[in-house]
Amino acid sequence: MIDKLKVLVVVLCMLSYAEAGTVSIGTASARGDMRVDNNMVTDSATLFEGSVVETGQASADLHLGAGTEITMASSSRGTLYRDHLVLQQGASELSASSPFKLEAEGLSVIPKEPNSHGVVSLGAGNTVEVAALSGSFGVTSTNGILLASVRPGRAASFAMQAGGTTTDFSGVGMVSYENGHYYVTTSEDVKYELTCKDFKKFVGTKAVVEGKVTEGAAPVVCVKSIEINGYSGLGPKLIIGGVIVGGGVGVAIAIYFATQSSTPASQ
Repeated sequence: MIDKLKVLVVVLCMLSYAEAGTVSIGTASARGDMRVDNNMVTDSATLFEGSVVETGQASADLHLGAGTEITMASSSRGTLYRDHLVLQQGASELSASSPFKLEAEGLSVIPKEPNSHGVVSLGAGNTVEVAALSGSFGVTSTNGILLASVRPGRAASFAMQAGGTTTDFSGVGMVSYENGHYYVTTSEDVKYELTCKDFKKFVGTKAVVEGKVTEGAAPVVCVKSIEINGYSGLGPKLIIGGVIVGGGVGVAIAIYFATQSSTPASQ
């Protein structure tokens, strides 16, 4: 009986040890000064669930299982988990061949196909920029609304709207009719179904749409107002779920190339 109790105690201790975040999920390789869980690292370190990685004047490489590779740019900070990274400062390059996402300012950046390769950076004013180098990435809001589909060679920026709501939709897109349903496709390559009005006369035109959007894999907009976007008018900014969506300015791609020329990892 005593032996069985000893075995039970050992098992419980092992489980508690694992639950405390001591099961390795990958490794980090320093290219210069780096901190992992507030400990200075000059070569390599083991990563655990919830590990906090901070880089100094050089970048660092994070190696996870199932083909996920992350490079954190200099002066960056993030918390790493088995299936996602929460970026809190700076920029990160992500190459993933299995399900993995990168979170920044409440947004989720998710590879849409195997071996997608991209860069996510944080800018002034809580702005997030996403650039796809290969493959493509979907960017969703805090409540799961798809904001953009970033294709290879393109970038998109996202800024939190002051006073915005999580259901607002305002923007310009091409209206289409498919299988008995009306849709608007934005410049960020996302298609939203249109409801609550008659859209027949808008099919085949670029229109300014305002309304309320619901979350889901196929988002739906209950339209409050719609009008053809004239050649003289630019229409409103694309605002979806309280997030202002725009074209990227290339910051993320510039950071990527700067990262590639970083000092090699310490020997």
